[in-house]
Amino acid sequence: MTSRLVDAELVAQVRLIEKASGCNDLLAGFITQLERGIARFGEAFSDYVAQGDIYGAERAAHTLKGTCRQLGAMALGDLFAEIERSTKAGDYADAKRKFESGATVIAQSIEALKQA
Repeated sequence: MTSRLVDAELVAQVRLIEKASGCNDLLAGFITQLERGIARFGEAFSDYVAQGDIYGAERAAHTLKGTCRQLGAMALGDLFAEIERSTKAGDYADAKRKFESGATVIAQSIEALKQA
């Protein structure tokens, strides 16, 4: 994963939307939703796999990948892209390992978004 943590231009676009809408906590709300999604991911992913719902497991990783990238959390989006790739390849243990070993990237990315 070589992406920078946060793409300042994408964060600036969200800030422009905040300003135009008059909603000063839009980015903060998106970050909170992202944190909740990530917090639920590990258990939800395991549940999908245990139930044989491979599409659900792929969709969970894909959704977080997209959310991260839309908010400008590029390294975090790359992490979930890797998880999605492993899931599509049927390597669920690798996907889970990537998520668990990504704790530092997750924490750094969320903090960088909050500071942006």
